[in-house]
Amino acid sequence: MNQLTKLDTVLEEIIVRWGIPGLGVGIVENNEIIYARTFGMQSLETGAPVTLDSLFCVASIAKCFVATAIMQLVEQGKLNLDAPVVQYLPYFRLDDERFPQITLRQILSHTSGMPDMDEDEYDDLVANPEYDEGAPERYIRALSSCKMVAAPGERFAYSNIAYNVLGDLITKITGQTFETYMQEHILRPAGMSESTFYFPDIHPERLAVPHLHVPEMIVSPYYPYHRADAPASFLHTSVMEMCHWAITSLNRGVFQGQRLLTPASYDLMWTSAARRGSSPSLREEMGLGWTLGHFKNVQTVGHGGGGFGWTCFLALLPEKNRAAFILCNEESSAHVRALQAVLDTAIEQEPRVGTISLAIPICEAIQAGGIRTAYARYEELKDCQDYFFNQDEMITLVYQLMSVKKFQLAVEVLELNLHIFPDHIDSYLFLAKNYLRMNNRAQAGSILQKILALDPGNTAAIELLEKAQ
Repeated sequence: MNQLTKLDTVLEEIIVRWGIPGLGVGIVENNEIIYARTFGMQSLETGAPVTLDSLFCVASIAKCFVATAIMQLVEQGKLNLDAPVVQYLPYFRLDDERFPQITLRQILSHTSGMPDMDEDEYDDLVANPEYDEGAPERYIRALSSCKMVAAPGERFAYSNIAYNVLGDLITKITGQTFETYMQEHILRPAGMSESTFYFPDIHPERLAVPHLHVPEMIVSPYYPYHRADAPASFLHTSVMEMCHWAITSLNRGVFQGQRLLTPASYDLMWTSAARRGSSPSLREEMGLGWTLGHFKNVQTVGHGGGGFGWTCFLALLPEKNRAAFILCNEESSAHVRALQAVLDTAIEQEPRVGTISLAIPICEAIQAGGIRTAYARYEELKDCQDYFFNQDEMITLVYQLMSVKKFQLAVEVLELNLHIFPDHIDSYLFLAKNYLRMNNRAQAGSILQKILALDPGNTAAIELLEKAQ
């Protein structure tokens, strides 16, 4: 693969142009690691370099591991994919008479109808971590006031909450803590003995800590974690050990002679159970714990993750017996460019730096001169072919501003986005959320009424309007 020699240069340029603090990349082929590199720093505060053994949080990639554990227990006859969850967790409850119908298969494919946490709920959860063994069960019992978003099996609706239910289920079925079971039966056999779902086990000096744009790039003021959310979001692993997982997965459950699952279980996990996104993309369909799609007409199986200052993606290319991934300790569209370069290399095409989001110079302008300077910077660069911009680019910035309670600046950024994209519903929704956080219910209510005039059936706006009144 001659493209490997160019990939270093391309990734280094992407890092500089986007301002990425740290990046880890791996490509495997036929049981071999053919590319494993790290760039940048674990932390802008300490300046410690990212190494092949640095530990990144891989966010929702964790769900592939949880799905593998569930399938192990199915193969052992301890679980039935089509049995209701309440058969195994009698205290599982939702505020909906349909909840007893929810099955394990539906949870794995995100078709259970279970809700997800909104931004406020998720921020509050991980900013107030709990570490004790009782945290997962307390979390499950507290779901009794949650309402379902669809009937079980009706449609795809992504739910971190649902995967956290699976974590507690694994504990109750096996008699081991979720983290111990995953270490002994999934991670260690897959050559990942240094990886962990339990944050207190991690040596701080190995952490690639999360960074936020606020708008300057900073280390997150707190390290997000909650033991109950570990199954959905908090596996920590390294470039080298992610390479081992990629090899294990390409081999359909085998690493250095140790087998996790039968090939039949991979066939099941990698068969579409629900339509998820647009075609072509890496997220066209949802299997059981894995997303299915294409990259430039090459079939992919994998999972992405992001939030709280991390972004990552693992993509298997079974037709080529190759896999590639990126691990990044910041949250922006930068990971998309890095992933494209790595996947181009994996399919033997030339990796490219690509265009940069206009959100980057806008952030720099806000930092240098405030929001008025940002308006001027947008007008100056909006027709420049070196940049791209879409209506969602600023939403990630807004979310990060909200997480550090810079609500007024978030409002100003949203107003800029609406100046450019006047019909963007999500910008209005986030604007209303910020006004609610600032206790300006009248302004929030006015914005929500505007949303409902544009989109009368918008359920998020209807729910927020209830809070605003």
